[in-house]
Amino acid sequence: MKTTNKKYSLWGVCALAAVSALTASCADDWEDHYSGAPRPGQTVWQAIESRPELADFAKLLKDRGYDRYLNSNQSYTVWAPSGQLDTTLVSGGMMTADEVLTQVVENHIAHGVISGSSIVADTVTVLNGKPMPFVAVGGVPEFNGTATVEYNIECSNGDLHILTAQAPYNHNVWSALRQDAAISDFTDYLYSFNRWVFDPEASTVGGVVNGERIYIDSVFVLQNDLWTQIGDLNGERDRFVMLAPTNAAWESMITDFRRFYNYEEGNDSLAKAYASRDILDNLVFNENEQRYLPDWISTGGNLFERPFEAGGLFAGVEDSMNCSNGVVYKSSSVHIDPYGVLVAPITIEAEDSRFLVDMQTNTFSQQVFVAAAGTGVSNSRYMAFTTTSTLSSRPQMTYAIPNVFSCKYDIGVVFVPQNLTSRGWSSQVEQKNNRVRFTLEDGYSGDDFEVDDVEIDGTKIDTVWVFRGHEFPYCDYFPERTDYANAEITLTIRNRASNSEVGYTRNLHIDCILLKPTNETTGDEDEEL
Repeated sequence: MKTTNKKYSLWGVCALAAVSALTASCADDWEDHYSGAPRPGQTVWQAIESRPELADFAKLLKDRGYDRYLNSNQSYTVWAPSGQLDTTLVSGGMMTADEVLTQVVENHIAHGVISGSSIVADTVTVLNGKPMPFVAVGGVPEFNGTATVEYNIECSNGDLHILTAQAPYNHNVWSALRQDAAISDFTDYLYSFNRWVFDPEASTVGGVVNGERIYIDSVFVLQNDLWTQIGDLNGERDRFVMLAPTNAAWESMITDFRRFYNYEEGNDSLAKAYASRDILDNLVFNENEQRYLPDWISTGGNLFERPFEAGGLFAGVEDSMNCSNGVVYKSSSVHIDPYGVLVAPITIEAEDSRFLVDMQTNTFSQQVFVAAAGTGVSNSRYMAFTTTSTLSSRPQMTYAIPNVFSCKYDIGVVFVPQNLTSRGWSSQVEQKNNRVRFTLEDGYSGDDFEVDDVEIDGTKIDTVWVFRGHEFPYCDYFPERTDYANAEITLTIRNRASNSEVGYTRNLHIDCILLKPTNETTGDEDEEL
């Protein structure tokens, strides 16, 4: 039977990660400190336990189970705080009691043997991943600004340094978010992606029973999918700048974004989930990647022009929290235009067979690759739908229009003239106009919209805007979908030229379908050609 013990979770991450910035700054003094003489027989834990001034810290170590590690043959360096511990230095207002105690412990321990004999300006990575300065001030080593009263106490498995008091805790961006209740709604959303994952490498194997490996101690490590998407805010490798909206601002932003996710079945939870994730893509920046440029790109890939100037994204910040891996800015006034970062133009390439859900033509259709450069054909490809001149059938094709939001779009189709061939423009192909009927079907609203007898100019690549400001009352946003055969929103294009109209061609050469978002404050509604 497996046993689980989450109290060693952060230890499990650090204990086997080979985290180190652990050498002293001067090799000669290092050799003086380690002259080859046998080290004392007592372990780091035994040295801590023997000192009355370290009683509070020793009790905490034992309560959290760290005594057995410091009593093992692994090497550790401990900066042990004298006197009483103050957990409020870590907790702020939102950490759990277990998290606080674990952070206090791991804030004072590092792997390896780190001497204070010749410290000038060194940085040590402690078990919780924080970079902590270990420097000499007036000849006395200080650990993150806290002076030592005694240092370089040699033990069989490491070194012990005794501090005058508890070392300050340096919050990173991730933990700093939980220190301010004013941004708790935003923080709760981020933390909702937390999950504990069993780490067999860090766990202690107890043997095999009935063919199944069992563990004496099962270590679970904290993971969060967002860390691989918007940046490892819980790590110390990169520096981040985050804009954290207050609770009221966060709710207002969600309301503003979720209106684009008006699902027919009224799926409010899905709408809120998408809206929240969209907003987050605009709030985190990797400072290391900005290179002091005036315009910044968020880790979600959105560009913000001069974000720290008047009218910029950070213009309304009210407070900031400096962190070990960046800074968090708090704001109750965050202005992000959904039309600038969410509702983007949609291009459906006519040659992409995934979107061609129906086709009626009595001869054949083919994808044409235009080798000539500079023709203006999207993706250098278009779809040719042809018919014979002796039959009365007219090419007709239906395309799926997926992933539209519940808002307004200008809808257009780009046509290619008959004389643009795979090798470029041809003078041997006669240029003829075309007449086309468009039918937009919306299965969610049950409405059909038709525009008939639209003249297509056969002498140029012609973009025909079929609808201006057409509003989709329901969104069709399902990004995981790959099959569009039963698409609810479609656009059918049919040639209307008859066989007797010799001045027209019945062939259709289509480059792509375009949907351009239209802010509802501008343009006319449902203006047809």
